[in-house]
Amino acid sequence: MADIFQEVDEELRRDRAAALWRKYGIYVIAVAVVLVAATAAWQAWRYYETRQRIQAGDRFTEAMLAANQGQTDAAVATFAGIATDGPPGYAMLARMQGAALKVRAGDRAGAAAIYDGIAADAGVPETYREAALLLSVMQQVDTGDPRALSERLTPLVAEGSPWRHSARELQAVLALRAGDPAQARTFLETLSKDAAAPQSMRTRAAEMLRALGGGA
Repeated sequence: MADIFQEVDEELRRDRAAALWRKYGIYVIAVAVVLVAATAAWQAWRYYETRQRIQAGDRFTEAMLAANQGQTDAAVATFAGIATDGPPGYAMLARMQGAALKVRAGDRAGAAAIYDGIAADAGVPETYREAALLLSVMQQVDTGDPRALSERLTPLVAEGSPWRHSARELQAVLALRAGDPAQARTFLETLSKDAAAPQSMRTRAAEMLRALGGGA
């Protein structure tokens, strides 16, 4: 008799299990399918990204070789292509290299435009945006409005900025262009006394101060 009750109990358990599977099994399968699909998609995306980086690296190398061989136009075109459709890191480097080639070719206005684009791009890390701003001002130091350019450099001379020494030196040059030697001396004195500034820059600031008839 006990065996009969055991068999009935097992049948009931099987029936309940079957009912539960019919009710919820589709969701279990759906979750499994989603997990498998997500894993496959992630692997595919990683493969795609790897391929993109490899291709961008090859194109970047080709552009550098072209630049070194004097094929400036071809190099600029390739860098521009990478800047448009390459992975973020390569795209930013390609923009920088494209601007540098324009400087080499004498197109300082074109280079400044590229640097300004990088400086305004929120997708680029701040340090590189600040470097691009500094480089843009450098291209315009002899032709742009000196006071406006000096104002643009103000954020870069803040304590802690990795570009503060170069920015302050540029501000001194711009002050001289603006006909304000007193302001230039202020910048140069600050720079010459800054122990954190590179020695070569401090020496240059001291020499400029002597040429201006003040300090050091």
